[in-house]
Amino acid sequence: MSRAAARRGARPHPGRPLPRLLSLPARLHLRWLVIAVLLAAAVGLYGRVLLTSAPMPPSRAPQTGTPTSSPPPRVMARG
Repeated sequence: MSRAAARRGARPHPGRPLPRLLSLPARLHLRWLVIAVLLAAAVGLYGRVLLTSAPMPPSRAPQTGTPTSSPPPRVMARG
C-alpha cells in the first residue's frame, strides 16, 4: 500500500451525517451486534402484541360458509 493510499484511508469520509451514522457499525465491525439488537427488539415487540391483545369474542368467530352460499337442499320425507 502506498503512502498516498494510507493517507486517503485515514481521512474522515466526507459526506452528510446520515450516511456516516449508518455506516458506523460497519466501520466499527459491529454489524452482528446491530442485527442482534434489532432482531431482539422486533421479537420483543411482537411478543408484547401477542400477550396484550384481547381474545376474539365468540360472537365474532369466523364463519365456515360464505354469506353468498346457498343453504343445503332439504330432503322431503315420503309418506
